[in-house]
Amino acid sequence: MATRDQQLNWAVDVADGVEGWMPRPQLHLLASMAAEVDADSVIIEVGTYRGRSAVALALGAASGAGARVYTFDPHLTFQGARGGSFGPHDQAELYANLTRTGVGAGVFVASIDSTIAARGWPQRNVGMLFIDGDHRMEAVLADVRAWAPHLRDGTPVVFDDFDYHEVMAAIAELEQSGVIEPLGTDDRLGLYRSPGRS
Repeated sequence: MATRDQQLNWAVDVADGVEGWMPRPQLHLLASMAAEVDADSVIIEVGTYRGRSAVALALGAASGAGARVYTFDPHLTFQGARGGSFGPHDQAELYANLTRTGVGAGVFVASIDSTIAARGWPQRNVGMLFIDGDHRMEAVLADVRAWAPHLRDGTPVVFDDFDYHEVMAAIAELEQSGVIEPLGTDDRLGLYRSPGRS
């Protein structure tokens, strides 16, 4: 039987075969964090592009307690804050990648704005929140504030591209208002958590 480290390394190998920008070390970090999420908690991903990080999260979770992964991305035609072009064609690639990598049954995809999903979310059971959607300040604030009531105490909140100025400004405001607490950084990932656990 494979060890946890072997499973995580395999998860990164699989996720690395999906188009996207996240480097391997950060894929490994996401998979490792997902492996620590309890089975009765869920992992929420905001913004998924073609599924690179979703695959890492799903395979990481499967190597741990098996938490479910929910990913939200409307996949509308959109010009990203850093110049990328996104749209419905990416949704088709997402589904193909989830199927090809064998995680289709473990990733629940909703093509809607994450704030809409959060408004109807029935439980306080989010054990990990990964923010990689619209990088404009107001969008980042809206995403995190929408999900904050559903975060368990001490839930990891991870921001991709945290070094982008509008994401940094949103993080500063969320810290100041006590929504998140800093844990550190890892390359371009900003690591935080919800308050409530020392």
